[in-house]
Amino acid sequence: MPAVGVICMDTLADLRQFDLFKKLSDKTLNQYLPHFYFRSYKKNQCLFMQGDPRDKIFFLLNGYVMYERSNEEGDMVSIDFIKKNQMFPYVGLFQDGVYQDTATAATDVDLYFIQTHVLEEWMKTHPRQLLNVIHKLSDILDLYQNRVQKIMTPNAHDRVLHSLQFLMEDLGEKSKEGIVIPCPLTAANIAKISGTTRETVSLLMNQLKRDQVISIDAKKITFLQPQYFQETYH
Repeated sequence: MPAVGVICMDTLADLRQFDLFKKLSDKTLNQYLPHFYFRSYKKNQCLFMQGDPRDKIFFLLNGYVMYERSNEEGDMVSIDFIKKNQMFPYVGLFQDGVYQDTATAATDVDLYFIQTHVLEEWMKTHPRQLLNVIHKLSDILDLYQNRVQKIMTPNAHDRVLHSLQFLMEDLGEKSKEGIVIPCPLTAANIAKISGTTRETVSLLMNQLKRDQVISIDAKKITFLQPQYFQETYH
């Protein structure tokens, strides 16, 4: 079972890492600290299932969370990742009664959660924070529109490369070797994101490794030549 507890001494500092709370006064934020709870999940543990009551909003401190969405037939239709210092889910605030995705810990994660109705009522009386959420939703929409436009190409090879570019730009962190994605990714994950087969992904990834464009260690991808994607696929 995930570890859960009341707020810890560093909660205020932890919450300051999130855009929603950065500009709040200590007095205002302190009023809501009792509503936040800390929790740790181990890799592969489920945070919530698609269709579950949308009763909590999460604030990810460390690690990565994977989003998956299925259609009515049970087929996987989308996959995405949440990284540290992000609130989730944004989509559905003030309107959805259930979660639209299944969220699973892609790595060990630490996070806070607050009851959805508490956060929504609070935002109704804090226009600046509500505007922050609106801007974030707009950014998310723009990002997905851009992804859809590029990944809709009929060429499976290009879809995989575009997907790798998006993952690099969204999840990548600079390292001595180039840009590394600390979140472990499988060929099956990338196949779902790009709408291709695992075999297609594996063949292309092996070619990129031979060409020393990427390297893979323990399912963690390092982009040795990030400019390859930036120059070719922008």
